[in-house]
Amino acid sequence: MISLTLDGRAIQVQPGTNVLQAALSNGIHIPHLCHHPDLRPSGGCRLCMVEIGGRPNPAAACGLLAEEGMAVTTQSERLTEMRREIIDLFVSDHPLRCVTCDKNGVCALQRYAYDYGISETSFDFELSRTLYQDDNPMFVRDHQYCILCGRCTRVCDEIVGANAIEISGRGFVSHVATPFDWAMSDSTCVFCGNCVQVCPVAALMPRGRIGMGREWELEHVRTICGYCGVGCGIDYAAKDGKILYAQGFPEAVVNGEFLCVKGRFGWDFVGNPERLTRPLVRRDLAHRLGLIDDPFSLPEESVFTSRIGVENFVPVDWETAVDIVAGQLLGTVEAHGPDAVAGLTSARCTNEDNYLFQKLMRVGIGTNNIDHCARL
Repeated sequence: MISLTLDGRAIQVQPGTNVLQAALSNGIHIPHLCHHPDLRPSGGCRLCMVEIGGRPNPAAACGLLAEEGMAVTTQSERLTEMRREIIDLFVSDHPLRCVTCDKNGVCALQRYAYDYGISETSFDFELSRTLYQDDNPMFVRDHQYCILCGRCTRVCDEIVGANAIEISGRGFVSHVATPFDWAMSDSTCVFCGNCVQVCPVAALMPRGRIGMGREWELEHVRTICGYCGVGCGIDYAAKDGKILYAQGFPEAVVNGEFLCVKGRFGWDFVGNPERLTRPLVRRDLAHRLGLIDDPFSLPEESVFTSRIGVENFVPVDWETAVDIVAGQLLGTVEAHGPDAVAGLTSARCTNEDNYLFQKLMRVGIGTNNIDHCARL
């Protein structure tokens, strides 16, 4: 372990820990915008500058490894003035429309502008990036809010490996771009939305979130993503019973803050009016089983090329549905043998459910005709 002091407080950290990580893990907040715990240090925003005993100039805490006996000062008049100047420069190229911004309350730049008393810039205000890109069904890119922290490009490279975006241009005209500024759908983007997750401002926003309410109005519910068997932790943000967006969270053991495209954007079926909420039995079968009195015949065209409306089904309770399935399954096995039956299970089920299903097929019915949607 390495021993050092932060603002006069003695702490110990593992070798290889940088000063910013050491401070944050010990409850000492050092302002930062470009830093993310799962990404390599960037040092771009310079907000995390700290003073080191015995050294004349401040250094960026995110790129400074903790050393034995190091004495670090995270708050001083000199550092406060430096950070105020940096925030002032950021807002000279950033709209301060916080009252109407969807990121109001969770914007990192807004937080630090408040902390350091920056209500407007002392420099000449000019927006260098005005591009608004609404070129995909997942998220919107509003470049006027971008602060070029580089989190989005780094997560696309280091975590996702897609390398779909990079900072293009130099100086005042720099912006985050796909190759040749193509539409996102024409790049190597896999639409996982992890760039949206790590964006500290409103430059990247999920489409379903825009104009739907302030962050403090939303209810957050954490659960396990149901798309596959990995078991990613997921946080759903909802308002008035409607899901607005999904995100990961740092405490999720399997995935942390990162999700795939299905987990982050594939939840809209939840509120679909055509979603089944109880078992349905086709009316011809329901008539044969005596559940209804009116006879019914299937349309002459194939059920695979024509849609049979919900009105051609009869809702039943779960006990009745299970009895019908068991009876039909048993009749098929008795008439044609166990290999006339096949089973398909799902990655959305738990390992225990899948184990029991294959046991039912192999031992209960006597067939090895079983497959799985993931086939891992």
